[in-house]
Amino acid sequence: MNLLQIFNLFSGVLLASIAIVLIRKKSFDRYVRPLLFLILVNLSGIIAVGFETTANPVFWKAGYVLLFFYLSFLPAAWYMLTCRWGLDDAEYGRRSFFPRRIILAVSTAIFIFLMLSHEADLIIVGGRWYLDLSDRYFLFSIFLVICVTMGLYALETCYRSSLGLSRERIKRSFLPLLAYGIALLAVATVSWLYHQISDWMLTITFLLSALVFVPAARHYILFHPASDGIILTRKGVYSSIVVVLVGIYFLIIGTVGEFLVKYNLDDGLFFSVVILALLVMTFMILVLSQTIRSRFKALLPATTRLPGKGVYAAEWKEFTEEISVILDLETIYKRSDLLLRRLIKVDHSLFVIKESESSSNFTLYCGDGIDRGIPGEQLEKLCDWLYRFGHPVEAATLKEKVSAETGELANLEKLIPFDLFLLVPFVARQSNLGFWGIGARSGGRPLNSDEIGFIEAAANPVSLTVLGAQMTGELVTSREFESFHRVSSFVLHDLKNSVGMLSMLLQNAETNMGNPEFQKEALLTIGKAVDRQKKIIARLTDQKADDKLSVKKCDLANLIRKTLERVRLDSVKSVELQFELEDGYAVFVNVEKMASVFDNLVINAMEAMPDGGTIRIFPAQEQPPGMVAVVFADSGKGMDSEFISTRLFKPFSSTKAYGLGIGMYQSREIIKAHQGRIEVTSAVGEGSEITIFLPGEK
Repeated sequence: MNLLQIFNLFSGVLLASIAIVLIRKKSFDRYVRPLLFLILVNLSGIIAVGFETTANPVFWKAGYVLLFFYLSFLPAAWYMLTCRWGLDDAEYGRRSFFPRRIILAVSTAIFIFLMLSHEADLIIVGGRWYLDLSDRYFLFSIFLVICVTMGLYALETCYRSSLGLSRERIKRSFLPLLAYGIALLAVATVSWLYHQISDWMLTITFLLSALVFVPAARHYILFHPASDGIILTRKGVYSSIVVVLVGIYFLIIGTVGEFLVKYNLDDGLFFSVVILALLVMTFMILVLSQTIRSRFKALLPATTRLPGKGVYAAEWKEFTEEISVILDLETIYKRSDLLLRRLIKVDHSLFVIKESESSSNFTLYCGDGIDRGIPGEQLEKLCDWLYRFGHPVEAATLKEKVSAETGELANLEKLIPFDLFLLVPFVARQSNLGFWGIGARSGGRPLNSDEIGFIEAAANPVSLTVLGAQMTGELVTSREFESFHRVSSFVLHDLKNSVGMLSMLLQNAETNMGNPEFQKEALLTIGKAVDRQKKIIARLTDQKADDKLSVKKCDLANLIRKTLERVRLDSVKSVELQFELEDGYAVFVNVEKMASVFDNLVINAMEAMPDGGTIRIFPAQEQPPGMVAVVFADSGKGMDSEFISTRLFKPFSSTKAYGLGIGMYQSREIIKAHQGRIEVTSAVGEGSEITIFLPGEK
C-alpha cells in the first residue's frame, strides 16, 4: 500500500466517522443534510478510486457507478451546502429553491450521460492512475467552476452579514470551507485545460474534504442555525470580491495557457502559475476583502470617525464617563440623542426600553416629555428578533425580511412622531433591554457604514447604563418597600401590645366592673392606650422626626413600674411578681422608646408562662462603669442556645403561634441606639434571664 492509498483510506474512515456522528447527534436534521450529502459524494469518490485501482475486476463495475456519481453530484453537493451554511431558519426559507433545482437537474443529466457513454475513466500509466475526462467532458469543468464560484459567493455573503457572536461561531468552519472551495477550483482548472486529474491532486482533494468537514460538523453539532444563524443584510450582497477574483484568476490562467502554447514552454511552469494564482486569490479573499472595501469607500466627513480616534476622541471619552453615572433613563436618552446630533447630525432618535423583568410592557423616550407606555404584545417579537440578530439593522431591511415583525414596526411608527432608519438592539449582560431607534441624517441622507459602526459602538455603554439605571431603580423601590414594611411591622407590634393590655382589662372587667376603683383604673388604662396609638400614628406620618433620639435622665425603677401598671400585671392571678429594683438608678433614655422595650419584655415573660409562674426584676450583680444593668427573669419554658444565637433577634422569627417575631429585634435596636446592650441567658424548661445595660449611674 503506497502513500496515496493510505491517505485515501484515512480520508474515507474520517468521512464515514463524521457522517455517523452527525446522524447520531442530529438525527438526520434537515440542516445537516447538505453536509451529509457532500460527505456521501466524497466517500463515493474515495471508494470508486479504491475499486478501480484494484486488480480484481469484480469491483470495477461498481467502481464506475460510484465514480460517475462523484463527478456528477460534486458541484451540486458543494453548492447546496454553501447556500445553506450559517443562515437563520427564516432567512433560509426566503431563499429561492430554483438554482438548487436547476443544478440538481444538470447533475442528474450528467450522471445519466456518463452511465450511458462512459466518457470518464480511471487509467493507470506507469504505476500511477489518472482520472481521464475525455475531450467532450469539458462541460464538467465549466459546470464545476460555476458551482464553486456560486458557493464561494454564498460563503462570502454569509460572512459579510455576520457580526459579533454569529461571526465567531462560523469562523472556524468558514475558513476551511473556503480553502476546500479553492481546491475544487484548482481541480476544475486542471480538468478544463488537460481533461484529466492526477492521482495526487484528487487524493489531496479527498484528504482536504475530510479535514474540512470536521469543523463543519462541529458547527452543526454545537449551534442550531434555526436560532443562532445569520440574517443577510443588504450591504452583504452589494458586491462580491469572490466573483471579481475568480474572473481575474481565469483571465490569468487563460493568458498563461496561450503564452505556453505559443512559445511551446514546459507544463511545469503553468502549474507553478496556477498554484501561485490560487494562493494570491486565497490571500486576497481572506485578508484584503475588508481592506479593499475600506480603501475605495467615499471619503467621509470628520463627524463619522470612530470612538477613541480623531477630533471627537475627547468628546467620546467625556460621553462615556458622564453616561456611566447617570441613573435616570430620560437623562440617558437626552445625553445619547445629543451625542448623535453633534457627531453624526442625526435629526431624531428614540429609546424603547422594556420596563422590568416582571413586566412585558415598554416605555418610549423621544424627548417630548410624553409618557408613552407600549403594551408588550406589540413589540415583544420585534425586540426578541433584534436581540437574536445582535447588531444594527436598517428598518427597510427589517421590513423586507421579517414579515411577522413588520406589523409590530408599523405599530411603533404610529406611536412616534417620525420615521426610523436604523434599529439598534440594547443588550447588556445577556439581557434584552429594548432598542435604540435612529432616524436619517439631516437632509434625509441615510447613514453610511462608518456612522452605523459608530452608533453600534455607542450602544454598548448606553446599554450598560440603561441596565444599571433599571437595577438601581428596582433596588431603590425594593428598599423603600423594605423600609415601609419594617416600620409597619414595628407599628403592628406596638399595636399588638396595646391590644394585649386592653384584652387583659376586658377579662378583669367581667368580675370587677362594679368596683369604682377598677372603673377608674380601666379608664386610665384606656386613655393610655389611646395616647399610645396616637403616637404610633404620628410615627407613620412623621418618620423623619421619629428618627431623632431625644434622651433625658429618668429613674429606671419608676419607668419599669409604669410598664407594670400599663400591662396590669397585678391583675394576673397566676403570675407572681418579684420587683427587687430600688429607686436611685438613673438612666439616660428616650422614655417612649424604652417604655416599649420594657412592655415587650414583661409581655414576653407572661406569654412564656401560660400556666403561671414568677417574674423577677432585679439589678444585676455587676454594674459596669457608666452603665446601669437590670435583669428581667421568668420561670417560663425557656429557649435553647441555638434559638438564642440564630433566631431570637432575627426579624419575623417567632416561637409564638400569633407572634410577629420583631419584638426582641426592635428592643435590641432601641437599646443599641441608646449605646447599650442586651444579654440573654436561658435553658429549655428552666426559664430565661434578660439583662439590659443602659447608660446611667447609681
